[in-house]
Amino acid sequence: MSSPSSTQLVIGMIIGGSIISSLGAAATYYTQKERPKLKGIMRDFIIGAVLILLLLQLIPDSMSTFFTGVQGVVSSSLPLLKGGGEAPDMELQTGVPGF
Repeated sequence: MSSPSSTQLVIGMIIGGSIISSLGAAATYYTQKERPKLKGIMRDFIIGAVLILLLLQLIPDSMSTFFTGVQGVVSSSLPLLKGGGEAPDMELQTGVPGF
């Protein structure tokens, strides 16, 4: 059984907190027809982060492979966010498509 790295823990806490807080904010907005308060959003973020850490303790192998996959996606998309880096230039073609 491998223990997760600190990077995987931080990524998991951010993802879990973001998902739970966005679901809570959407539920508040659609049920009460008012903007959610910051206190409620922060509470839901903390609940989501703790939930992911709890799941990490209960099923570490599954969560570890999930975090490794997410970490790969994040690291591969960083050059695109920094200005293109190694992204190939797309060629624009006009006219009749040649299948």
